[in-house]
Amino acid sequence: MKLKIKKIIAIGIVGIFLSSICMANDLQKTVELLSKSKELSHSIWGVYAEYAKDGKVIVDYNSDVSLAPASCQKVIPLAMSLYYLGEDFKYETKIFYDGEILKNGTLNGNIYVVGSGDPTLGSSDFMDSLPLEKLMNNWTNAIKKLGIKKINGNVIADDLLFEEQVIPDDWVWTDIGNYYGTGTNSLCINDNLYFLYFKPNEKVGEKAEVIRTEPKIDNFTFTNYMKTGKKGSGDNGYIFCAPKQYNAVLRGTIPQGKAEFSIKGSMPDPALFTAQYLTEYLKNSGISVKYSGKKIKNKKKYDSNKLIHITYSEELSKIMEITNKLSVNLYTEQLLKTVAYYESGDGSTKAGIKIIKDFFKNHNVDVSGMYLTDASGLSRTNQLTTKNLAKLLSIMSKQENFDKYYDSFGVAGIKNDIGYVKSFCSNSIAQDNARVKTGLINGVRSHTGYVHSKSGELITFSLIVNNYHCSVSDINKLHEKVVVMLAELE
Repeated sequence: MKLKIKKIIAIGIVGIFLSSICMANDLQKTVELLSKSKELSHSIWGVYAEYAKDGKVIVDYNSDVSLAPASCQKVIPLAMSLYYLGEDFKYETKIFYDGEILKNGTLNGNIYVVGSGDPTLGSSDFMDSLPLEKLMNNWTNAIKKLGIKKINGNVIADDLLFEEQVIPDDWVWTDIGNYYGTGTNSLCINDNLYFLYFKPNEKVGEKAEVIRTEPKIDNFTFTNYMKTGKKGSGDNGYIFCAPKQYNAVLRGTIPQGKAEFSIKGSMPDPALFTAQYLTEYLKNSGISVKYSGKKIKNKKKYDSNKLIHITYSEELSKIMEITNKLSVNLYTEQLLKTVAYYESGDGSTKAGIKIIKDFFKNHNVDVSGMYLTDASGLSRTNQLTTKNLAKLLSIMSKQENFDKYYDSFGVAGIKNDIGYVKSFCSNSIAQDNARVKTGLINGVRSHTGYVHSKSGELITFSLIVNNYHCSVSDINKLHEKVVVMLAELE
């Protein structure tokens, strides 16, 4: 009797194993069939999935072909920041003074704002962080506590921790100047962006008038070609402005029908803005300042006894969640430069990319098809493989703080998640199961992430298409089919 039971169990196990093989074979055949669909005509499609536990391949189609990944590339710098900096890492922005504070409250010296690369400084995206105005008030109060009533000097911003080059070489001119193309800086402020307000014309096709910027940026001018579009046509406006340039060219359309309409732009020089804005805030608070604010030119050693205040960022795990779910280019670029600075002493994108490649090599992942020019994936010149991404996710699944990484991905099909996959895999076995990072730039659509099979096995996957000519929703549907089939594996 016992022998019969053992045989039945053995047959059952073999049956499940064979069923799993059949389903995997069906998935491979399905992907190969989908690759011939009209939606992928003239396109290159890469698909790869494996079991995270042992790296066993589930599906592989063009997994060694180098493709532009768009924002799915962000999962790499996020992994590096968690691996090298740790989930509890916090940035510190320090306020110092030099010179001497006299009994009458006069500071014969300067105030220094020293950046450490915090991308969230003055941002309103974090519940426990101080937005711009509250941050300025906090700094002003800290200065007042020292009894300073007059500054016989300047407010000076120190942004020398990172490299001088604030945007990668290969970013597109259309992106630069707009909020998603803002440059990096070791002293960021207000997400390095501003709101540009327009007054739409009553007639479609007529010029839209520039009203103001919020916050106000000194000496910023605009060459305005912005037109008024049809009511409900949305934001089709573009700001063309290189870093540290103070004249922006405005093109495109903003919609008719509102008293005013705003678009978001990239600050020309966030560090200089910080010094100038704090100066004005101090003056409006009753502290006179002799000069108007400037940036430091040479590195300076600060006296710890003259430290006025430290502003701490949120911990890294919270920054990661916003970065990954909302796909924030600035935060990703900042995180990679931070890792580069702490690991090599060189806060540059180039040094960060070397750390990425060394990490992959040290974990026995082939990087011969990898060519990176930025951290965020905004550049179309980035090249990597779907296997690169899925392998990375498998490596991260074995780290002690994996839960922080996993939780930073968007939750498929869940409406109240802040990520961009609210409708992805809705009403399927992958809903509230798959954790997905999306990517989208010109001609590129990508999905990378995790999903559990029916048996509870963790699967990593990456799907990237380049040079498609159909709609984005058509590609989304193809990718959903693959992810759902992965979730249906026994």
